Amino acid sequence: MIRITFVGTLLLSLVPVASVMALPFPLSLNTQSEILAAFDTGHAVSVSIKLSNCIPESGTPVSQTRGSLHIQAYRLTADGTLAFSDEHFTVSDDGKPIQQFMRYQVYKNGNIRFTTYMYDLPAMTPRGSVFAYQCAINSGMHFYSDYSITHFYSD
Repeated sequence: MIRITFVGTLLLSLVPVASVMALPFPLSLNTQSEILAAFDTGHAVSVSIKLSNCIPESGTPVSQTRGSLHIQAYRLTADGTLAFSDEHFTVSDDGKPIQQFMRYQVYKNGNIRFTTYMYDLPAMTPRGSVFAYQCAINSGMHFYSDYSITHFYSD
């Protein structure tokens, strides 16, 4: 009994040493307005993509592709669409270098249209068809902010 009390007292005595502790915790953003609020308050926003949970548009193959990106810049258009994009150089299945552009359009109702364009290098000639998928916030695409949760401990 004395031993338990001593250990309990020892643990409680350590609480003031770490009275404030900030824990980084990604905050899930569940609506277009929450995404915009995060941007408007200077927070970084990331998106996680799982195309198997999206609906391919006509002529677009089903995809098991997964990925993520940190959104570097965005645009809010006059009709209220939140738009952002990403691009990168990669190598195609046939071993040739290509450049790929991805476009994201997040609508007020939470629906998202994702399109990808591929170009052969160095001429930047279109490579095949444009692929397009219909996704939604929390269905195919999840948005996260870098908000932190701060825990305050008092004795």
